[in-house]
Amino acid sequence: MIFNPKFLTEADGCFAFDGRVEGAADSCLSDKVFCELWSGFTYGISSLALSPSADNRLLIGEASEPELNGYSYAINIEQSGVCIVAADKQSLIHGFMALLDRIQIVDSEQGTRLEIGCANIADTPAVARRMVHFCIFPETELWELEKFVRLCGALRYTHIILEFWGMLRYDCMSELAWSHAFSKDEVRPIIDEARALGLEVIPMFNHWGHASAGRVACGKHVVLDQNPALQTYFNEDGWCWDIKKPKVRALLAQIRAELIELCGEGKYFHIGCDEAYSFDLTRRESMDVICDYINELTAELGKLGRRAIVWGDMFLYRHSHYNQISKYACNCPSPESERYMLDRLSRDAIIADWQYDAVSAPVETSLLFRDAGFDCIVCPWDMSVPKMNSCLSTAKDEGLYGLIHTTWHTLAKGMPYVLMAAVGCYEGREVKSVREFRTSAAALLRKVYRSNGVYERAGWTKYQINDRAWF
Repeated sequence: MIFNPKFLTEADGCFAFDGRVEGAADSCLSDKVFCELWSGFTYGISSLALSPSADNRLLIGEASEPELNGYSYAINIEQSGVCIVAADKQSLIHGFMALLDRIQIVDSEQGTRLEIGCANIADTPAVARRMVHFCIFPETELWELEKFVRLCGALRYTHIILEFWGMLRYDCMSELAWSHAFSKDEVRPIIDEARALGLEVIPMFNHWGHASAGRVACGKHVVLDQNPALQTYFNEDGWCWDIKKPKVRALLAQIRAELIELCGEGKYFHIGCDEAYSFDLTRRESMDVICDYINELTAELGKLGRRAIVWGDMFLYRHSHYNQISKYACNCPSPESERYMLDRLSRDAIIADWQYDAVSAPVETSLLFRDAGFDCIVCPWDMSVPKMNSCLSTAKDEGLYGLIHTTWHTLAKGMPYVLMAAVGCYEGREVKSVREFRTSAAALLRKVYRSNGVYERAGWTKYQINDRAWF
């Protein structure tokens, strides 16, 4: 089992079953993906059929209804059946995932059967907003996105941030997409499935740096490599949008509108704004430009009921009093510039503090944003266990707004960290080793997404010898 619940009382016996299982549940569990997950977690032996039931409830067979007692969900597993009660629909989905996590396949005198040990379970997350960021690269295939979405649903993440690196066809400018990019109609069913799994899909588009929609280490530019005449939308080297121009702001507004329509209702939009190389932040007029720009975007999104999420590195100076063991990502040129911009930025914006080399807790930059009055989300990457733990501890112990686990281009080695971040956030504990999550990740992926024997779709890397791999 991947998660250890905060309340667990085990009893003798088990709920044993095979073949078709019938039950009644809240309509939030009516999507076909839950029946497919049931089949995956029961090794293809069992199927699930659910009829409508009361809100925030699931009943299979006959079982007494548990008391929530302040938890997000509670489960009673008895020999005669299973009952789940939850505080809301998303928590019921998480309770369903917890139930799936406890299914075991065993040998008996009559052959193979399935069972869930009798227990009373109740749980609630230590970190309320548990987000994960996924990049759709030109090398990403749709089935990889679907597989990752299902994994995040099973891991009880609350939000998934989708960033299309030149891989979504927009109506407003064809050059924003590579020739093999996905249409909205191709992506929409996966987004619908993510939402069915209780994940809010947060659209993301970089509004300042990273305007190339490509990794800086590779030198590709989705727009300018297709149409150099569009240079005037960008700064001289093409890395940043020329945000002072009305036509650029109008284009970005159209992009936002298209992404919001695609991703559906939600409370957030990630506008990026990190690593704006060559943008001069030593002059007050330049700082005014970027602060006014972000404040305007924040206000525009606010009118749509959304909050802007902004990467924080451009507003951070590496202070000498910081713990030198942690190499913080700070791209602000001076403490005076940091102080000036933090004072000017709207507190309606959420700061996503990506710190991939913070070894010790607390992550001091996150505390700086928090103490300045911002809702701050700390953002680890799959770099090491100590670096992950520093972010996990800070998110929980310092009362941050949440955590975003970033995956970037490293899922070939980093998939176990996706589990580590989910478990650490939900259970509110540090993890000792990534080793325990490697085999768990493999087992979980086999359950959430069947590869059907296709080699490239098995596991989390297309090839075991990576000279052919994109990651």
